[in-house]
Amino acid sequence: MKEYKGKSYLREFTSNAQGEYVYTGDHYRLDGDVKKTNLSLSLLFCLSLLCVIGSGFVNAAGLSNTFYVIIPYVGEVASLFSLGWNTLRLVKSGARIRAYVYFAVKRRIPGSALSAVIFALAGLLCSAVFMILNGTEGKPLLCGVYLAVKLITAGINIYDYMYSRSLRWIKNQ
Repeated sequence: MKEYKGKSYLREFTSNAQGEYVYTGDHYRLDGDVKKTNLSLSLLFCLSLLCVIGSGFVNAAGLSNTFYVIIPYVGEVASLFSLGWNTLRLVKSGARIRAYVYFAVKRRIPGSALSAVIFALAGLLCSAVFMILNGTEGKPLLCGVYLAVKLITAGINIYDYMYSRSLRWIKNQ
């Protein structure tokens, strides 16, 4: 497997007679229906995004003043940004994906999804610890909704992780 360090993939671009740069490196394609895969990955990302944004609007106990409840949420948002960026790169590339994009998204999509799972479960755990120590601050329904959304977010991202890891790629010349 080829490793790209820094901007080493730039060596795979050459100038033609018109002075335009042309990519001469390898290409990869998905083994299967590209549109279905792109739609599935996009849908999984959008569902996860809605859950994370939604959980940010739930004013459950500990979310407005407790650092150990807020930090996992920030990590979840960062993981989701990475997941969205790499999903967009994959979808935007179309059926033929350049090698340097392939090597980046092949690792980063599952990694970002797994990171989002870890942060969602950490948020759930930290919020539960806060509720055990301090109670629900008079908001038991909101606390329940928050914990449920964290479980749903983790479930969506576990599925995204497994789905993206199961994708098979074929190298084209």
